[in-house]
Amino acid sequence: MTEAGAVDGFVGAPVEEFETGFQRTAVYRVGGGCVIVRRAGVDRPTPLAASQEAVAALGALRTRDVRLVLPVAVGDALYYRVPGTGVAAKLSVPGDHATSPVHAAAALRGTGAVLRQLHAEVPVTLARTGPPGPARLAAWLRSAPESAGPRAAGALHSVALRLLGSGRWSRVLGWCEELADRRAGDVFLHGAASLGSVVVGPEAPHGWLMIGEESARGPADHDLGWLLGEFVEWRMTLGRPVPPGAVPMDPEVYGTTRAGLLRGYGPPTDPVAAGRSAVLRVLTHAHDFAAYMGWHPELLEYLAVIAELIDDEGARALSAP
Repeated sequence: MTEAGAVDGFVGAPVEEFETGFQRTAVYRVGGGCVIVRRAGVDRPTPLAASQEAVAALGALRTRDVRLVLPVAVGDALYYRVPGTGVAAKLSVPGDHATSPVHAAAALRGTGAVLRQLHAEVPVTLARTGPPGPARLAAWLRSAPESAGPRAAGALHSVALRLLGSGRWSRVLGWCEELADRRAGDVFLHGAASLGSVVVGPEAPHGWLMIGEESARGPADHDLGWLLGEFVEWRMTLGRPVPPGAVPMDPEVYGTTRAGLLRGYGPPTDPVAAGRSAVLRVLTHAHDFAAYMGWHPELLEYLAVIAELIDDEGARALSAP
């Protein structure tokens, strides 16, 4: 398909662009929605791709309030055509948000339900590998500081090993390796469910979930745990000073949005697996920031929280308000 065919011939500059060494993203407004274009960053050696078999199966899934948005491959990019514009992740940073918190909570509730549905209805045989984030983290954990990766990946490796200790380090690596193994009971996973993949609709309870490029196989509660890890990070930012002119984040928005996800998904089948995946999400984000953007003093705060998360296997990610 041509670029014009993928986006109905949009013209003009993107309304948003952001780039890391891992991924480049451009957002174009088209009608009342947007087209999100993703490409591999300079430190990612292969173009983004999505299994066409998996995309076809996902396209056949009949969901209720939250619809799936599937990628269209165009050259070295993946295009997501989304009817809405309010990405849920924007609520987790200071700013004057146009996205309704009520609608966001409804969209997360629908996302939880959709994750349950795809785990049950999409054949696991359509996903051949474990989730990519933990695999990336495992490679970093196994490396030496001098070969840990670009930018500040080596510096974080040295500091993290010293602060976390070899015992915690080995535990986390073991959790990553378990996700890489094929096991009885594995299901088809979103693979990288995130607040950045949820787009909030203009009216509750509608929304959209972008899916397809990181589909994987693994324990069903991995997707929930991965998302709850992002809520751990969101909670860490509540109460921090905000830039001049920015609107502070409302703890109530955090709480209602998180509660929406948990209501939609329901109780995890394996809370331990979900908790461990939450830990892996937070540590993977710390790695990705250091490797693909650079050092930031807040990484030290992350490591302090990660140590506590490892010690209780992420239980607080499931139980904390």
